[in-house]
Amino acid sequence: MDILVDQVDEYLGKPVIDPYNRRLGYVIGFYSDADGRVRALEISLGDVEFKQLDIERFKFENGNIILLPEWEFLALQLENRILRLKKRMAALEELNARKDLPKHAYDSFKKNLEESLMKAKEDAKAVKELLRKRIHELEDSILELEKAMTSIKVSYLSGEIPEKAYKSASEHIRKHLDSCELEKESVKQHLDKIEALESQPVDLSVKSTPIPQAQGQPAGQPIPVVVLEGSQ
Repeated sequence: MDILVDQVDEYLGKPVIDPYNRRLGYVIGFYSDADGRVRALEISLGDVEFKQLDIERFKFENGNIILLPEWEFLALQLENRILRLKKRMAALEELNARKDLPKHAYDSFKKNLEESLMKAKEDAKAVKELLRKRIHELEDSILELEKAMTSIKVSYLSGEIPEKAYKSASEHIRKHLDSCELEKESVKQHLDKIEALESQPVDLSVKSTPIPQAQGQPAGQPIPVVVLEGSQ
């Protein structure tokens, strides 16, 4: 979603949440390019930390400003990259099976795609490590919240705190527990998806799509291909 300078005023001063309904802070500024497109937002996080974050990290839905966690943003990028590369590889193999490509073009494209897939798999190691680290952090948070819930239950049942205070505290703890559990499940799903994409073979059952012949080109002749190095 492109946001222009003349539209950004509706977001300034507004709260920022994460996908798990936790309030993170507020939008306090923005950065734009010479074309007037907003490229980043300045966020006040908990009134003690201030960060400039790329606009790509944000989603704007139903009046909410949603900041994707770094792990989720990187996981989505990686998933899309691996899926796109494998689709391109499958399409390339189909064209080669049809004999619709000159051999030099096929060899060049295949080499570039294989190198890109290898790079994506290398990047996947770091992303998976980040996801596993986040799971451990969330598990620690869940344990801490469960201890806090136990403590206030004991204090309430022993008559040390009134019902109103107990309900208020337990509601906050339950809300944070729900958010942690939701995020933990999301992290696991992304981890599983990345591992599945890595192990999934290139799908050669791409639907056969007739390629229109260039005007004046005899049917059955290979399509001329211009090889652009690095365009994959």
